[in-house]
Amino acid sequence: MDLIEASSTDEVAEALRRASAAGTTVAIVGGRTHADRGNPVEVEEELSIRGIDRVVQYDPAEMLAVVEAGCTIGRLHDVLADGGQEWPVEAPAGATVGGTIAAAPSSPRRLRMGPLRDTVVELELVTGDGRRVRSGARTVKSVQGYDVHRLATGSLGTLGAIVRVALKLRPLPMSRRLLIARRGGLDAGRRSLEAIPLPSGVVATAQRVEIALEGWPDEIEEQTEAARAVVDELEVVDGGRLAGADAIAAPVIAEVAVAPSRLGVVLAGEDEWRALIGVGIAWVGLPDDGERLRALRSRVAEAAGIAPVIHGPGGLGDAPIAAPEVHRRLKAAFDPAGVLAPGRFWART
Repeated sequence: MDLIEASSTDEVAEALRRASAAGTTVAIVGGRTHADRGNPVEVEEELSIRGIDRVVQYDPAEMLAVVEAGCTIGRLHDVLADGGQEWPVEAPAGATVGGTIAAAPSSPRRLRMGPLRDTVVELELVTGDGRRVRSGARTVKSVQGYDVHRLATGSLGTLGAIVRVALKLRPLPMSRRLLIARRGGLDAGRRSLEAIPLPSGVVATAQRVEIALEGWPDEIEEQTEAARAVVDELEVVDGGRLAGADAIAAPVIAEVAVAPSRLGVVLAGEDEWRALIGVGIAWVGLPDDGERLRALRSRVAEAAGIAPVIHGPGGLGDAPIAAPEVHRRLKAAFDPAGVLAPGRFWART
């Protein structure tokens, strides 16, 4: 397999024009930290965007950063920390910004921070045939046209190569605290969420409930007292952070997404899981991509959800998805020759 290392947007566009003309299949790669997401595919070339890595503009007063896609999460966080701000995503330091947006991982703080796509306000994409498309705007009054930046978020590199983005930032919290309740389960997690005002996230496991608090110290003290009123045994970890799927040590991890009320039915019989209370997302650890995964996906399908694998083998699964023909038409519009990781995305696009 050939590796093409681009050092500019023009080089990305030229490489994709050549691949499209020749029918050469290509995968866009960055830090390779999200490589297990999507269906497995074999391609003839890899196009790396690691060399396109500048922080183009950072304006703390506007809480906005313009970044090239190859910039790593670790470097971006260091730059933003100097301004007392953060891009509220949880990804490895070696992951690239573009790859993280293309994978759109769910944060354990999603309850308060929202989905990753809401932080992407502008995006430049090079399509499969080398066209440069820009979507979104850095100010709301300038927004017009289609929301291609939202479409590209989570598309796993099957519509184009993300080359530059403008990101909406948040202030770093003055203080952080992690509360750990030594009684687990979804019901305990829901009671905690009902009792504690505005936590950053509540994660339930079979053994315990973890509650992330962040903000002003006085606010966190009030939240902690509210937690003590409903939790008998409470461990307090000042400065602690809420872990996500990375806290599961299993060969295969599936990310379940269903209505929050259906999580109990879906997780029945599973012993290693982390559920985002109030969100409807759970990470489930499995020994392999065999019968246990198929049984889980069967329950998820009955609950009208999805359960893609995000670590290990297993791909996206065969659950029916909404509007598969729309997926195919979008693929044809952005990648007419079908060279970008064909089959990796939903509807095998």
